[in-house]
Amino acid sequence: MSGLGRRRTPRLATAPGIEVILVDATSRRAKTVRLSVAGLLILGFLVLYAISNLTAIGQWAENSLLGGYETQTLVWFPYDYLQFPPFEHGGETVVAGLAIAVLIAAVQRRWRDLAIVAIATPVAVLATQAFKDVAGRPRLVVSPDVDPSYPSGHFAVAAAVTLALLIVVPRTWLRWCAPLLLAWTVMIGAGVLSMGWHRSSDVMGGALLVSAVFLIVGALLASGRGRIRPRRLWSIPAAIAIASVLVVVAVASAWKPMLWTVPIFAIVSLLSTALVGRTAFQLCGKTPTDDVSDAEGSDTTASDRSEQRPGHRGHVAARAGESAASEHPIAACGKGVQLV
Repeated sequence: MSGLGRRRTPRLATAPGIEVILVDATSRRAKTVRLSVAGLLILGFLVLYAISNLTAIGQWAENSLLGGYETQTLVWFPYDYLQFPPFEHGGETVVAGLAIAVLIAAVQRRWRDLAIVAIATPVAVLATQAFKDVAGRPRLVVSPDVDPSYPSGHFAVAAAVTLALLIVVPRTWLRWCAPLLLAWTVMIGAGVLSMGWHRSSDVMGGALLVSAVFLIVGALLASGRGRIRPRRLWSIPAAIAIASVLVVVAVASAWKPMLWTVPIFAIVSLLSTALVGRTAFQLCGKTPTDDVSDAEGSDTTASDRSEQRPGHRGHVAARAGESAASEHPIAACGKGVQLV
C-alpha cells in the first residue's frame, strides 16, 4: 500500500511479490498519449496554415503548382462521368459513411466505438469548414486565386469516413477494408491537387485536423483496450504489395500535363493518407473475438512466445501468480484488475 503515493498508480497488495494494478491506469496512459499527439497535430495544423497562407513565399510556392481541371487526363473521368464521391455529393458521402459505421458498431454492440465515430465524424467535417470560413488568405503575391481553401473539405470527408469505418469494422474485415479505404483516400487527396481545386497544404491540413479531432474524441472515450497493431494484420510481402498499390493510385490520380508536379502531389497525398491510417490503428480497439484469434493464431510476439516456454522466469512467475491468486480473496475477484 505504501507504493500507492509514490507511483500515483492504484495498487493492492495481495501476497508477497504479487501486485494488482487497476486497468484504469492503462486507460489514463492511453488518454494522455492521444491528447498529447492531438495537441501536436493541432499545433502542426496552425503552423502549416501560417506558413502556407500568411507568408508571401508560402503562397508563391503553392501557387506555382496550381492548374485548372481542364488540363486533366485521368482524374477528370471518374469525377465528370461517375460523380465519384466525395468529388461530388460530399454531404451524402458523410451521411452514408457514418450510417454504415454506426450500423456495424451497433450490430457488434460496440457502443463506445459507436459513440466515437458518431461524434468525431461530423465534428471533424464541420471543423474543416468552420476554419475555412473564419481563416483568411490575404493577397501577398499576384495570383488569380485568392479564395481561402485551407483545409480541404473533400479530403476531410474522405479521411473522416475512412477513420470511422476502420474503427468499427471487425478485424477479419479490417484486412480487406483498410487497403480499399486508404486507396480511396489517397485518390481523393491526389485528385483534388491535380485538378487545381486545392493546394498541397490544404490536403495536409485536412489530414492533421481530422486526425486530431478523432484522437481527442477517442481519448475522452478511451476504454483502455489493447489496440490492433498493423503488423499483425498483414505479412511483410502483403504490406509491401498494399503500399505499392497505394503509390500507383496516388501517382495515377496526380497525373497531369505538368509532369514535374506529379511526384509532389503523390507524395503529399500519400503522407496525408498515412497519417489517417496511423490514427485509425491507434483507435482500433481489440474485441474479445480478436483476443481469441490472437491466442489461436501464429502472429504471437516474441515476448509472448518466451513467456510460454517451460522454465522461463515469466512462465514461473505466471504460475506463481495463479497460485497466489487462487488463495487470496482480493486477487481472485479478477474483474477490473490485472496481475503483474
